[in-house]
Amino acid sequence: MKKFSLINWIGFYTLVRREIGRTKRVIGQSIVAPLITASLYIFVFGYVIGGKIDTIEGIPYISFVFPGIFAMNLIMAVFGATSFSVFFMKFQKTIEDMLTLPISYAEIVVSLIISGIFRAFAITLALSVVAIAFGVNTIAHPFVLLFYVLLISILFGLLGVVAGVWADNSFEKFGLVTNFILTPLTFLGGAFYSINMLPEKFRFIVDFNPIFYAVDGLRYSLTGYHEVSLLFGIGVLSVLSFITLGLCVYIFTTGWKLRA
Repeated sequence: MKKFSLINWIGFYTLVRREIGRTKRVIGQSIVAPLITASLYIFVFGYVIGGKIDTIEGIPYISFVFPGIFAMNLIMAVFGATSFSVFFMKFQKTIEDMLTLPISYAEIVVSLIISGIFRAFAITLALSVVAIAFGVNTIAHPFVLLFYVLLISILFGLLGVVAGVWADNSFEKFGLVTNFILTPLTFLGGAFYSINMLPEKFRFIVDFNPIFYAVDGLRYSLTGYHEVSLLFGIGVLSVLSFITLGLCVYIFTTGWKLRA
């Protein structure tokens, strides 16, 4: 087990630069793809469907669904950034070399998360262009928006690390998390509707869904409207982030599914 009293700044900076460089090399996949996806979603939901629905909770439909589209693209992009990074390091057998570096496991995990945060803020800027193009140009609380982007990036970046480790060298396992967990949770997280529209007996679907609290926070930062306590939502996302961070450090410390 490696223990360091001080941060290895040179090693840490090298890892961060490496991960950010990886994002820059796949700019089409990391930035352009979410931009196109968001444009298609907001066109369909904002104009095709939105033309039949005037408002939800007093908010124009296109403005109400945009935070959900924003959250979906943000979560998928950050999750993909860290999970693919770990997955391909395992696939190429370079993860074992990284474990021998004179740098702590926590620093390795944080370097991966920073690359996810970098991609998240790049996507935030790209989606701002989409919002303006489609007339969704309101930001009620810009600093709250930045806070939620950071918090969401940390949580789902950490979850991406766990998924990348768990997937071994199987693309099927890798796709399982995205297709059968993240995507359903996103659609069931109030991205395209108000939870007040759900029958009471189905409210538990969103109450236990962390993505709902991400969507609700982004919706508040953009429109000023929220459906549950923001402090409770922040608490849920923060607690899950700390738990997942501890799990990531534990995985790297024990070498679970990392060492041959």
